[in-house]
Amino acid sequence: MQTSGMNKGFSLIEVMVTMLLVTVGMLALGSFYLAAIQSEGRAQERVAAVHFAEQILEDWQVNNAAPTPDCKVAGSAAGALAIGTATTSCIPNSGLPIPFDILINESDAKAPIPNGHLLHSPGVGAPEMGKMLTNPAVVGSAKVKIRSVKVSWTVGSTTRDIVLTHVTKK
Repeated sequence: MQTSGMNKGFSLIEVMVTMLLVTVGMLALGSFYLAAIQSEGRAQERVAAVHFAEQILEDWQVNNAAPTPDCKVAGSAAGALAIGTATTSCIPNSGLPIPFDILINESDAKAPIPNGHLLHSPGVGAPEMGKMLTNPAVVGSAKVKIRSVKVSWTVGSTTRDIVLTHVTKK
């Protein structure tokens, strides 16, 4: 029976289909939100590791001695790092409290310098160092060192790491 002038409502099936579509959309947004939060957490960890490695490399460069990281190992202040020996579970005093493993290395620079490197360009940077590296016969070429800092950390069962290097004249 058809009545004219009456407002028709939504049927139960229309309401249920609409609810199903809204639910699927909300679940998709929720999973996207969780993925974004996890990605942001990994990015924060990586930035903290890079910042920590930069501090160690800068300390090493300024003092020209084995650096002492600004962190705690088993609740005590960390001592000077030993070249080629890993320091484990060093928790930085600033930034994210992530236990980092640190490994520093120093080696003689090997010639030649790749094209495009600052030391390779004539008149730019330190051309004297560039000549020393490109000509190993030059006296004192062993004074040019490559220093590297590797910072590692574990998330779940995955180990992540970053390595920063610096060419320096000792």
